Amino acid sequence: MTALKRVIVNADDLGRTPGVNRGVFEAHRAGIVTSATLMVNYPAAADAASLAKNSPQLGVGLHVALSGGRPTLPPEAIPSLVDSQGLLPAKPEGLAGAEPAHVVAEARAQLKRFRQLTGADPTHFDSHHHSHRRPEVLDALVTLAWETGRPVRNASPAVGERLRREGIPTTDRFLEDFYGDGATLDSLLRILGAMNVGTTELMCHPAVVDEELRRSSGYAEPRTRELAVLTSALAREAVQAAGVELVHFGQL
Repeated sequence: MTALKRVIVNADDLGRTPGVNRGVFEAHRAGIVTSATLMVNYPAAADAASLAKNSPQLGVGLHVALSGGRPTLPPEAIPSLVDSQGLLPAKPEGLAGAEPAHVVAEARAQLKRFRQLTGADPTHFDSHHHSHRRPEVLDALVTLAWETGRPVRNASPAVGERLRREGIPTTDRFLEDFYGDGATLDSLLRILGAMNVGTTELMCHPAVVDEELRRSSGYAEPRTRELAVLTSALAREAVQAAGVELVHFGQL
């Protein structure tokens, strides 16, 4: 039997803004996106969950957001995670010194909110700004994975090693090359053409850029280009030419 090359094309930040939602679902319906991860602590999350009901072939995971924005729990319940305004740190480095109990409590609260919005468990877990490259956040995602049996993003060699040691499903590799200046058609075609046997996750951030995204994110305008590339006929042709099977985390 010929070994398979399977690719999960995951769109991060679903639920962040209406324009992000629109871009993710367009990239799924008209492009090669197979999976997305939902940020439940943003106002557009409910809209994203509603739209997902009409796209059952899109795997939807939980994008645990512990940096940027507001927490799901009341700030007084997780004081080591928030500042004096009740906001989460802008970047994962701000989680240094966070109490592990607060991290796992907020992660569990986001999972509860995900279930309330979607009526289902997530297909998998990953994290905003790759915060689970930090040990205190990885511990929390490992806990969620134990409790649900769901996979976790293989965000780095160290993360992958921990997940395999714990018996938690994950992909063979994770690619974050399709981002910023690397989010071009030539880059995507090169990535697909060089795909290895096994299961690979390719991260992306498609969106129809709206004012809310421009105001709140340092990575906004390139998402328009990502959407155009991911919905290009040449991208689909490259998938076929490379002998790649497009899947989502629920199919691991």
